[in-house]
Amino acid sequence: MKANILIIGGGSTGLFTAYFLAKSGVQDAVLIEKGYLGSGSTFRCATGIRASFTTEEHVVLQKHSIELWKNLSEQLGFYYLRGGYVWLFRDEKTLEMFKQLSKLHNSFGVNTRIITPEEIKELVPKINVEGVIGGLFDPIAGKADPFGTIYALAKASKEMGVKIYTGVKANRLLVEGSKVKGVETSIGKIEAPKILVAAGYGTKELLKTINIDFPVENYPHHSIITEKYVETFKPLVIDWSSSTYIVQTNAGGFLMGTEIKEKPDTPLTTRIDFFEEIVKSALQLFPWMKELRILRYWTGYYVVSPDSHPILGPIEDYEGLYVAAGYSGHGFMMGPIVGELLSEWMIKDKVSIPQAERLTIERIREGKLIHEKAVIG
Repeated sequence: MKANILIIGGGSTGLFTAYFLAKSGVQDAVLIEKGYLGSGSTFRCATGIRASFTTEEHVVLQKHSIELWKNLSEQLGFYYLRGGYVWLFRDEKTLEMFKQLSKLHNSFGVNTRIITPEEIKELVPKINVEGVIGGLFDPIAGKADPFGTIYALAKASKEMGVKIYTGVKANRLLVEGSKVKGVETSIGKIEAPKILVAAGYGTKELLKTINIDFPVENYPHHSIITEKYVETFKPLVIDWSSSTYIVQTNAGGFLMGTEIKEKPDTPLTTRIDFFEEIVKSALQLFPWMKELRILRYWTGYYVVSPDSHPILGPIEDYEGLYVAAGYSGHGFMMGPIVGELLSEWMIKDKVSIPQAERLTIERIREGKLIHEKAVIG
């Protein structure tokens, strides 16, 4: 099999990239996924989409991504809502830090603002703000349905000519000199002069086959979702002190998670202490939730880079090789902008947002890390 561009990975990054490549007129693009579409981190995510980060790179890219989320949801018909994010703070040091971060957000056109406990209760009815001294409201933040998004992208991409194959595992990258030539897969060799590896932690394993050390680690994270409940609040709520998030999905259930210390590459497993922590955190904020039933509990990985920013774009070691991984829990929300940027890189060999150029693997090789502090869950 031959392709002009081969995408390895059928999560949000791979499918958004396939979509933008096809929209740009690229013919004979192929996407392969070892499981089913979205079967990696995408279908395990918390559905949230925000620009309230702590670095210029994340803020700028996410502002663009949010604009794309709105446009694409209207064009393709998947669920997306700008219900905002409400951050909760319980100490003066954190509140002061976010006052300064809000100025950073505002300087790039993201109009976050500091809010009082009374304003928090207006935005999030039935919340208990005891112990909360203030918060931050990100009004353009929101949420989307990962399932609807992925299926809509796949449908639209196929209609524009992208060939999508599931159940196909990439085993080894093929190179000749300083150029990529293709990939050896479970169904045979696929030749392509340009290859995007967007396979989560599998990106590290594939790049190892051509002696490239890709610096990411797998950290387990845990989530639960409750039974359906009448719509109660639209924002995604984050309690900074406990690294807890709670969001009501479009189906009505409350999806929530909290940080549990895990060593990297620990096998995914259920943990009773996670139940204890998330129930304690949820009931502190919403005591009435004690009446709700938990429907599902699942685990997944944050694929974490050394500075909690994604590693994007060309790998200079080999002509035609591109990567997108290491989102540290933010891959779904960054999908649209990353897809657009990767399509630009592969078609034009340059990108329209200069901040993206700072996120290639070269920053890590050169020790120019850009540390993101707001990693939640």
